This record gives sequence, C-alpha cells and structure tokens, in this order.
Amino acid sequence: MTILSTDRTTGFLCSFCGKRKGDAEDWLLGFEGRKEKSVVMKYAISLLGKWDERRACEPNAVHFCSTTCQTNYLSKNYGDDTWAA
Repeated sequence: MTILSTDRTTGFLCSFCGKRKGDAEDWLLGFEGRKEKSVVMKYAISLLGKWDERRACEPNAVHFCSTTCQTNYLSKNYGDDTWAA
C-alpha cells in the first residue's frame, strides 16, 4: 500500500513512480489480490474506472497517477500472467 501519513493529512503515492497525489482528480485506483482466510492472492488485480478517496485507504489498494504508470506497474509486477477485472 502506498500511503504517506503525516500529522495533518494523509497523502497517496503512485504505486509505480512514487509521485504524491495532490488535488488531481484523474488518478486511478486498483486492488491487488483478494482476501481469503487472511491470505492475499497476488496474481489477481481489480482496476476501478475512477478514484475513490474512501476506498483508496484499503490495505490492498494500489494508486496510479496516470494510465502509463498503471500499465507499467501491471507489466512489471504481473507480466503476461495478469488477470485484471
């Protein structure tokens, strides 16, 4: 999870490039794995069509500043074995 906590605010970082999320609304959100008896299955990822501030704090959330970073993250971490929902 890529959340940066400070005393005054919680910020999000892009899971690929590390860019900090400001006020931009065009960020993308996804969720890795699926909870099953306390085990996270790494090879499943669900991608949302839009940013959801509340859900972005979930433990298995991944954050992307652009579709390029999302694509690069998927290629790096999942390669050809990705099953995106």
